[in-house]
Amino acid sequence: MKTKNILYILLSVALLSSCGKERDLTYQGADVVEFSNPITNVNSKVAGQSIGGTSVLGDNPNIPIRGDRDSVIVQLVGRQRNESITVSYSITPGTAVEGTDFEIIGTRGSVVIPANQSATAIKLRLLNSSVTPANLATVSFRITGTSVGDVGVNENYKNFALSIFPMKAYLDRILSAGQGNYLATQNGLVYANATGNAAAADIAVTLVSRTVNGVATMVPVLISPRTLSGNAAASATTYSSRVFIPASTVPAYLLGSWATGQLGAVTAASINAIPTTGATAAAVVNDSVDLVENGIYGFRTGAGKKGYIRVKKLPVAGAGAITIDVMAQP
Repeated sequence: MKTKNILYILLSVALLSSCGKERDLTYQGADVVEFSNPITNVNSKVAGQSIGGTSVLGDNPNIPIRGDRDSVIVQLVGRQRNESITVSYSITPGTAVEGTDFEIIGTRGSVVIPANQSATAIKLRLLNSSVTPANLATVSFRITGTSVGDVGVNENYKNFALSIFPMKAYLDRILSAGQGNYLATQNGLVYANATGNAAAADIAVTLVSRTVNGVATMVPVLISPRTLSGNAAASATTYSSRVFIPASTVPAYLLGSWATGQLGAVTAASINAIPTTGATAAAVVNDSVDLVENGIYGFRTGAGKKGYIRVKKLPVAGAGAITIDVMAQP
């Protein structure tokens, strides 16, 4: 019996000792660099010009998908260094042509992880302007080495494949309800006239009088350039009603972020699928549509190009300008 009690005591001491000892969770492997795409866990993605917000596919959080810019993260797995690490990479075009479908922003072929940090990014400008929505331009990147002798390359995550869908995006375009109220989706420029410019102006805004709570109120609207100008040669653009309407539980101060989140998922395929007939809110069948701040509206130009318009700022009491972002097929 005495021997059994001694065994119980020894076992209890061992258990207490093991419970009190902290586990060492520090990384014990070799220091390496690799491409990072932590949400999908797949080193590939589809991207394109957008009026959305930060990517949900592992981009550098400091380089959101806005306009024609994007990025691919390169990360250090291991101890941060008190010296910078230059990471070399090669580019292997697939169907993408450098300078036509994409451009490297910064030094081509290398990026730098700053001292005491763990990540950097290859930054790109996305330029695919194919008129066929399904034409993805593909390009691959491969990490080839580092400037620090004891920092290697993770063989499992040294390659990254990027597919670029064709799209054009313009941010913060300002249109007044008087002069300068036409925008051309093919070059992003604002014009005072509906026709006779360097490119067809196919989006227009104006103010119309509405009775709101018994009071005549000037309301901003998207309108067909043909309807606004009365010129039969102008673009007969049509619009959807407001799409991506947030739930009533989304507070006012989050409406901008909510709209950004919805647009972050838009691709060439989803824009091409915008309905041009029918009675749904998403169908682009209206000659004009009243605008709401942070509203998102689909459109189809007289030339048949589709896209989305995000309203960022509206005139106050009918005075001032309308600020929009536009995402359109090339």
